[in-house]
Amino acid sequence: MVPVISGCVTTKDLAKTLRYANNTPVGVDNIKFIELEKMKRGEACTINLFYFIPIYGDGSIITAAKEGKINTIELIGETGHWYFPFSRDCTVVFGDKSAVPERTSTDIPPAK
Repeated sequence: MVPVISGCVTTKDLAKTLRYANNTPVGVDNIKFIELEKMKRGEACTINLFYFIPIYGDGSIITAAKEGKINTIELIGETGHWYFPFSRDCTVVFGDKSAVPERTSTDIPPAK
């Protein structure tokens, strides 16, 4: 019997990799999470063997936008996890903020 050691290591953090569509970094201090919640989100992932040999998936920006039904990409980021001998790398996009209707006081019914 061979002992198996397993674990998960985060290799890419969305907050640290987030950048604007023109490739300018957002910076952790400038992320407005409330605005992110108002945007559509799309994600596309690849599974890799030994961290760099892709074996499954399409992690492209276009695929991520298609998955999130996003027409205008505003932010792009990456996430990643290493599960020896495999890793999972994902491209995450946010966009179409103007397409998400904002709630106003007229949308909220009066209290009875």
